Amino acid sequence: MVIDFYSHVCPRNLMDALVEEFPSDESAALFRKPYLYDAEKRIAFMDEVGIDTQVLVMVRPPMWLGMPRDMMYRMLRRAHEGIAAMAEAHPGRFAGVAVAPRVDDTVLEELRRAWGDLGLNGVLIFSNIEGQPVDTKEMWPLYEECERQGQPVWIHPQHTEHLYPWIKESLLDRSLGWPFDTSLAMARLVYGGVMERYPALKVVTHHLGGMVPYFGARLEAFDKEIAEYSALNLTKAKAVELSRPVGEYFRRFYNDTAISYSPGTIECGVGYFGDGHVLFGTDFPMGSASGEQWTRDILRAIEDADLGAETKQRILGGNAKTMLGL
Repeated sequence: MVIDFYSHVCPRNLMDALVEEFPSDESAALFRKPYLYDAEKRIAFMDEVGIDTQVLVMVRPPMWLGMPRDMMYRMLRRAHEGIAAMAEAHPGRFAGVAVAPRVDDTVLEELRRAWGDLGLNGVLIFSNIEGQPVDTKEMWPLYEECERQGQPVWIHPQHTEHLYPWIKESLLDRSLGWPFDTSLAMARLVYGGVMERYPALKVVTHHLGGMVPYFGARLEAFDKEIAEYSALNLTKAKAVELSRPVGEYFRRFYNDTAISYSPGTIECGVGYFGDGHVLFGTDFPMGSASGEQWTRDILRAIEDADLGAETKQRILGGNAKTMLGL
């Protein structure tokens, strides 16, 4: 069974509401990709390339930036109902994921409705919350609820203009900024104590954990330097004392394969996180040819990677089946 664990969706009912109530370049661009809302078209492509199930994760996090909370609540309900309807109409082909651009009591109640009444899975959050890190106080009730209910957390990178105003030139915000911000979000969950307090929490990153599999050893080496640098007033001490070596927390993350054609990168990710923590994910329908090219490239990269047949099968679907109980 082949499961695309990180494909994107935007229900038509949400698209229409966004254009009417909160127009932006991001929401206007949604109409250029019919795969985002046309289930029959998606299924035809899935059959063509041999994908049994797609996990549907909301697209374009920047479209939520600056949205008033009362409007966000309405849009969340539309998003969840639209995704659930798409999954319900095509049993076995789609599994929907909820979304939480911000967290408060109203959002948590909507997530419980999405999980209970609508049958969605887990929740998508962003690598920063309008410039704030993922371990701020408002986020902790979400992690507690997800661990309690066994619901995974997907992280998608968010825009980072707060770092550099020029980062959007030449798509640097998405090609490099997004994996970098994903890495920072993972580090904040570790050093902020989220992974320590919630040992059963499952967190899924986009783009194979960003920089982490390549710089994991550097993170572990610098962890030993924090106390000395703090004594010299060159950094702040980590927020909490961790009970395990820092690398053990980073290796707890689950990570998709949305890195285009790069067999060596997949081998690196498996080498760092382990074959139980890498899942086939495509970013569909983003990328060339409405996502078709990236999907084919990633399937080919997994096939060409120097990994055993059992490992490849776990990546292509076994790990996803275990996580979602499909």
